[in-house]
Amino acid sequence: MNKERFFEILSAYGADPARWPTGERAAALAFKEAHPDTAFALQNDAARLDDALEMARLAPPPAGLQAAILAAGQAETRFAPSWARLAAVLALSAGLGLGWAGAGMSGASEGDAAYALAFSSLEEPAFDEVNDFLGDEASQ
Repeated sequence: MNKERFFEILSAYGADPARWPTGERAAALAFKEAHPDTAFALQNDAARLDDALEMARLAPPPAGLQAAILAAGQAETRFAPSWARLAAVLALSAGLGLGWAGAGMSGASEGDAAYALAFSSLEEPAFDEVNDFLGDEASQ
């Protein structure tokens, strides 16, 4: 057992030798006997950390807390209130109405929109020959 391994055991398992791994407990105790000053300082630091962790433990929850939470969850309704459904229907209706009305306000016909959509990718340089061909076709 060396100082580094003794420190690893204290860091992982704490200062209480009963929590140390059984396979290394005897070697760790022998290291403690052989190097009392070093072992005492390391074990003292580990004991202070153990105490701090013990004080930081949360108190167990009250006995009826779990049952109260489960009961409150089951008491909730599965459906939204009627005003929320009405608000959703109104928002959907307004969106559909504005979308339908806005489509006719652009001044372009459906054919123009379909043509623009179909040939919008031909603006890329890779389609220069196709554009030239279409330009020749359009002039005839």
